[in-house]
Amino acid sequence: MSKYAKKWGSALLAAGILAGVAAVPVSYIQAASTKQATIQQPGITIQWNGKTLPAKGVQVNGSTMIPVAALRDSLGIPVSYDAKTTTYTVGSGYNKLYIMASSSDAYVNVNGINTRSMDAKQIAGKLYIPMSLLKDYLGIDAQWNAAQKTVTLSKSQLNPITIASLTLPASSNAKVSYKIKYPQISGSQLNPEAQQAINNVLKKHAEGILAAGKKMMSEGEATTERPYEFGNDFAIAYNKNGILSVIMQDYSYTGGAHGMTARKGYTFSLADGKLLQLSDVLKANPNYKKFLNADLKKKSMRFRLAKDSANLKSWRQIRIFM
Repeated sequence: MSKYAKKWGSALLAAGILAGVAAVPVSYIQAASTKQATIQQPGITIQWNGKTLPAKGVQVNGSTMIPVAALRDSLGIPVSYDAKTTTYTVGSGYNKLYIMASSSDAYVNVNGINTRSMDAKQIAGKLYIPMSLLKDYLGIDAQWNAAQKTVTLSKSQLNPITIASLTLPASSNAKVSYKIKYPQISGSQLNPEAQQAINNVLKKHAEGILAAGKKMMSEGEATTERPYEFGNDFAIAYNKNGILSVIMQDYSYTGGAHGMTARKGYTFSLADGKLLQLSDVLKANPNYKKFLNADLKKKSMRFRLAKDSANLKSWRQIRIFM
């Protein structure tokens, strides 16, 4: 399995080959994006296919940021803006970035899936997104040269496959809403058995959401005043080198203050349809468990702090009315 032991993008691990399933209240997802002191370093040169662009990038808190206008004007990536919701849409195809830019810290999601620490920034009237979003979700390779303060961008060599979004048939009514979708792949160069195996896994995931929703509905607690909701979003986190990685994020609301989300990732070998494990893709690095455990510990601590902060904020709001 050493052929899988390459340097994968950060989103590949985030896709759940690492985590399996993670479930958190919706309110904590947004609380986890805590503000930090902004340290900005301007003057990043951007090159696209060997040509230096007139636009400049910046570094914010160690993250290299690319202006969205440059993606539109020089890279030809579609960008649109909805003034009513103050939301930018960046990209086309199976992955789109949605940037809610109502403040200097702009919240970003990919097809409805929170990107956590990869938020956009509005600086001096310009909108910037992290270079990592280009690499992980928009099909752009990016190389950073620290000595020259230069980012070199080029189009990624993606797998020659088509990815379609299908909707699972389900009957909604006044007491319940189902919005369940799932990706299906196809391609003339794919092994038919591998294609079918991958598609079966992804469809089965969607069917599991529907089955869970119907089970909860059978318990008879939904009302027209508080209808239940079951749905999901998905994003493609990696689609190169014969590997496909998919993030599936499920959502359910069954009453109460907020719904719940559960995130699961699937990473496949396109050659045989095998569902890959961490050991398959990181076998070349014998210390990967030590590194990942340390990284997870840090992220877990940040989440607990954000959760405590959200709880403290709620407590303070309660005290105001006491």
